[in-house]
Amino acid sequence: MSAAGPSNYETLRIDKSDVSGGLFADATNNQLSYSFRTQDPKVSTVQIEGKTIDFNYFESIYSPMITAQATIVDTGDTVLDKKDRLGTIKDALPIVGDGTEFLTFKIATSNSVLTTKEPMAITGSPLSMDQTQRQVLNLPLVSKFIINTTSNPKLGYYGIGTVDDAVKKILKENNLPFLEKNIEKTQTVDKVEGNNETPIDLVFHLCKKCKPIKGAPGFFFYETQEGFNFRSIEGLINDGIAEFKENKNLEEERTYYYSNSQKQDLSTDKMDFNILKMPLIKRDQDLLTSLKSGIYNVRIQTKNLLTGQFTDNIVNLLDKNSSYLGGKPSVKIGQNKQHLENYCKTYTYVLTPGSLDEGVGSNVTNNPATYEPQAHMRYSMLHSQVVDIEIPCNTKLMAGNVIKLMIENVTGGNKQDNKNNEHRSGFYVILHLRHHFDPNHSKTFLTLARDTYGLYTSTK
Repeated sequence: MSAAGPSNYETLRIDKSDVSGGLFADATNNQLSYSFRTQDPKVSTVQIEGKTIDFNYFESIYSPMITAQATIVDTGDTVLDKKDRLGTIKDALPIVGDGTEFLTFKIATSNSVLTTKEPMAITGSPLSMDQTQRQVLNLPLVSKFIINTTSNPKLGYYGIGTVDDAVKKILKENNLPFLEKNIEKTQTVDKVEGNNETPIDLVFHLCKKCKPIKGAPGFFFYETQEGFNFRSIEGLINDGIAEFKENKNLEEERTYYYSNSQKQDLSTDKMDFNILKMPLIKRDQDLLTSLKSGIYNVRIQTKNLLTGQFTDNIVNLLDKNSSYLGGKPSVKIGQNKQHLENYCKTYTYVLTPGSLDEGVGSNVTNNPATYEPQAHMRYSMLHSQVVDIEIPCNTKLMAGNVIKLMIENVTGGNKQDNKNNEHRSGFYVILHLRHHFDPNHSKTFLTLARDTYGLYTSTK
């Protein structure tokens, strides 16, 4: 079985509890176990391995939750309803998306296995297409953690300190899984309060104001197979490239090749790490977009309500300590520190000193002028180049991983002297990921991004 060949649904199971045992009932009782026992008389279980025609699993560094989608063909002989009459899963079970239905899966390919750490919640009554003696269902699935926390807004006070400490406290209090290595340290000190937001929304809104220990601000909060991640752009790049240097086996697993003449052999079990189709370039570097998003020089104005002081400065946002996936950005005339009379965007802020202090205070806590413009620049710069690729299924990949593309060079000269395109090839970070499984194929679809061109990363 090839890595891009047929998938094996080892487990695909729907569990439905009664109303008193569903997700919201458990949340009300502060019980967070959703692994139903099949022998529990209050739980109905349906095996759907032979009825599933495709299954898609999604991760994204934009999204604080894992999602999935399953397509099922049902001939009406699957489930007995309350009156012991045969029917479809949707109508006889029935599936209504009220927090009582969950799907558990374990899907294998020749090289890897994808499995649920926790059952995924069915979020709504599935779309269906009824035909003669056949019903096609599309099941929308989402991580159970987002369902649970959405109905649990917080008013809590998490103290004044580094934001990463507050993030860990929020995740632990709400039983949201994470690995220590995936919650990155910040140098940002702030007062963190619940503000009646859900725990996941609260952490999500902290991202843009956080600055890593080294480099420009800008964090992502997202869920992967390893749990929840709170990572900076700088951290993703530095750690991702460091893994290539430290682990040769990992470098082989995360390096993919494309040439115009290559053919994928689906009859072999060996993972050959070839891109299956020509990479699709969705976005390329554009000067006008860069200028409008403030990648170079911007004007920052502030007004201090306590002292009445007004500041007006034109600054260059590029951080000399930042790391890049390609070469270091080039300095252009009119866009550097020697020509600060030119700017492309204006930010204005009203500062309210003491608003976060107990009693009377005069300090400006976490001045947005020091992080927001640069965070916007770094987010925008990361998306300078965006490309979609399709590869044999590799469930070891996760959103936020850094991979390397080696793309064939187009040249009229001797290709042996310059086989790979040194402009397009190089490191990319995974923005979005989709693992696709069906009876014929197992594939992974990736949306990749990087900030600068070049085969080799910059050295300082």
